[in-house]
Amino acid sequence: MRASTRTNVTNRLFVTTFLVAFSSVALSSALPCPAHTLDSDAPMASDRQKAERSGDRPAPSS
Repeated sequence: MRASTRTNVTNRLFVTTFLVAFSSVALSSALPCPAHTLDSDAPMASDRQKAERSGDRPAPSS
């Protein structure tokens, strides 16, 4: 492989790596993970812990 071809391949590799890394960060900002929504938090577990600390019993779930 000639030096100019090797340089070209190396430059394209670096540019491609940069674009993929930049795109993945930008895409995660544009399309946030659905697991991190407010609806996915489990307030029931924290309510149980608060009730156990205060000595109250939580209402039985049916």
